[in-house]
Amino acid sequence: MFRGFANWIAGTELSHTFQDYADWIIPISQSIHIISVSVVFIAAILISTRLLTTANSNLTVSRLTRTLVPWMWGALGVLLLTGTIQTIAEPVRQFVTPVFWAKMIMIVVVMVMTAVFTAAVRANAPAWDVAASRPPAARLFAITSIVLWVAVIVCGRFIGWTWSLYL
Repeated sequence: MFRGFANWIAGTELSHTFQDYADWIIPISQSIHIISVSVVFIAAILISTRLLTTANSNLTVSRLTRTLVPWMWGALGVLLLTGTIQTIAEPVRQFVTPVFWAKMIMIVVVMVMTAVFTAAVRANAPAWDVAASRPPAARLFAITSIVLWVAVIVCGRFIGWTWSLYL
């Protein structure tokens, strides 16, 4: 379905430029991409594990959210940039595999979930900071967030291993 679009991108001057310098553009972009994924994943894990525990801590949910979510959004911006570079350089590799599209859908879902979660925490921080008064959906958010981020990472790795099956 997206093969024609991928072929069109592959024929652009920008794609050719990236392909001409693929021996350094792609590895640098992928390295930065992996570091950014790590930042997002670590932030998500820290927030989620805090939501799942009842232990008293100076690291409240609202404090972790206030501190880590901006890092997540910044890293997601870097992921968008590096992912765009990789997609322009190798559009067929990205667009032909269902794993790429599953990854994109999960990223959108977890980003929306994180935005809703962040707004809820900002609106009523004291309730989120005390385990006994946290909304019941807090545990569901934490577990779903972890599962989605792990699945995004797995899908990202599988793009490179599965794309040739769809040519």
